Amino acid sequence: MNIQYLVTSLEGGGGAFSLPRILRTIEQSGSHVHLSACEPRDGLGGLRLRDEGFTFTLLADRKRNKLFYLRNFIKQVRRERPDVIWTSLSVAGLVGQITGRLCGLPVVSWMNNANAKPYTRLFSRFTDLWIADSPSVQRYLRENLGIPAQKIMVWPLYCATTPQTLPHYWQGDSPLHLGSLGRLNEQKNYAALIRAIGRFFENAPQWRGSLRVSLAGEGPLHASLQDLIDQLGLNGTITLTGHQNDPDAFLLTLDAYIQPSLYEGMCLAAHEAMAIGLPVIATPVGELAHSIIRGETGFVIGQPVEESIAAILEEIFMHPSKLEHYGRAGRALVRTKFSTENFHAAGLSVLERIRSLLTHS
Repeated sequence: MNIQYLVTSLEGGGGAFSLPRILRTIEQSGSHVHLSACEPRDGLGGLRLRDEGFTFTLLADRKRNKLFYLRNFIKQVRRERPDVIWTSLSVAGLVGQITGRLCGLPVVSWMNNANAKPYTRLFSRFTDLWIADSPSVQRYLRENLGIPAQKIMVWPLYCATTPQTLPHYWQGDSPLHLGSLGRLNEQKNYAALIRAIGRFFENAPQWRGSLRVSLAGEGPLHASLQDLIDQLGLNGTITLTGHQNDPDAFLLTLDAYIQPSLYEGMCLAAHEAMAIGLPVIATPVGELAHSIIRGETGFVIGQPVEESIAAILEEIFMHPSKLEHYGRAGRALVRTKFSTENFHAAGLSVLERIRSLLTHS
């Protein structure tokens, strides 16, 4: 089976970092895959792919309009004559869906979060098989986009392979180091986190020197987030540390991980933090709603977000032992639920289903 696999971009992030494992699973099944990207953006995902031994084709060397990507992808598909088109993320999904319809090829599309673009909704019927990155996204596809259950499969993108374990748990005898990994965009809701830290210090000024926060990532909101940090006088507490080439090394410097996202699918970074043994503070969105169990495996951020985060931080400073309890319980959960065996079994089931599509197309 020959697959044209199209992604929107090669920017750094959890999706790009999970791609090598997906491609290896496809190749191990006996299929051939040709990877393409509409544009590079920051290109950090492309560097990761090259380091892992993968090659790819760029439809454009910079951001262009969707018609430009579509024209180039149609030329490529007609030249290489694949059996199936497989897309990831919204722009690539649209380009792949239209190309598949024009070229008479079945289309498989990933859905990675519960927030579809308007054109994704409009062209959803052009996809023959939807792959949800988590059960929560599967429900979103069925209930919000009206996709029939028989046209959806689940392949959780996270696989708990890291051998590292948190060397120690915070006991309250040093500054608490809180951190997060993610693109600096609206989805991650970091502005609310920054305001929450300011509120926490207003409520508990005695702990102002006992907390530091590292937000690791790049993105369009970098300047505005830094302005907010400056405005609230939190320069000594919150640092925008930029992109991390070694996410695990960054996570091992933390005492707790926080994910205040507005929406998610799998949320790879938070699950990676749990696999290391970090206690996690998160909004109950996407798969996090099932992995972070209040009072068992982590701290659940409620509404209003800023007040909830401030209250959680006060709880941590009053009861440091909860960090070890949640960290160990979360680690046990994700290492069992998202094992290597489960990842490959889900992927092989998806590939068998795609082969059946070809038989009936």
